[in-house]
Amino acid sequence: MKKSCIVGITGILGSGKTTVSNIIKDMGFKVISCDEIVQKLLNKKFIIKRIEKIFGSDVLIGENLNRKKIRKIIFDDAEKKEKLEKLIHPFVFDKIKKEIFDTKKKGGIIFIEIPLLFETKSEFLFDKIIVVSSRLKEIKERLKNKYLKEEIEKIWKSQISLTHKKKEADYIVDNSGSILKTQKCVKRIIQNIKKEIN
Repeated sequence: MKKSCIVGITGILGSGKTTVSNIIKDMGFKVISCDEIVQKLLNKKFIIKRIEKIFGSDVLIGENLNRKKIRKIIFDDAEKKEKLEKLIHPFVFDKIKKEIFDTKKKGGIIFIEIPLLFETKSEFLFDKIIVVSSRLKEIKERLKNKYLKEEIEKIWKSQISLTHKKKEADYIVDNSGSILKTQKCVKRIIQNIKKEIN
């Protein structure tokens, strides 16, 4: 039977998970992004209808979702945030589990970028977990054009801390320095994973 390795990539908002995922893709590996799965789901009519039931028709622009408005609501309404997650997460995990099943069947390494890996208690799905880390000051600087300061703080509060995630990680990528430094770190990690499964 061919050996496989299922690797989860996680971190907090703005730590650089996508940067690390792109480096891995450039190295020729398959990377599944949970955020991309969610974005596709939010375009499906049956999902839009269910979200309308949770949030009301105010969150629609024509037949599409006003994602900015939804994001703003869930910052302040924990109950609606939980309802949205209960709707979306099962579809996301169905897709992830299918990808994992296929990889275990044919062998090889697959990477899954999953922001809420620890929050959804999904550690059991992965053979290895990479946590992408960065200095909080630097992260805030990266996010300042996309989110308000209060929004960043609220998102961080809703997530498990970076300190805790790093303790649970098999590997840590420090994304505080140059892209070259991050690339070298990612390459070292992948070499280690390859050695383990060969």
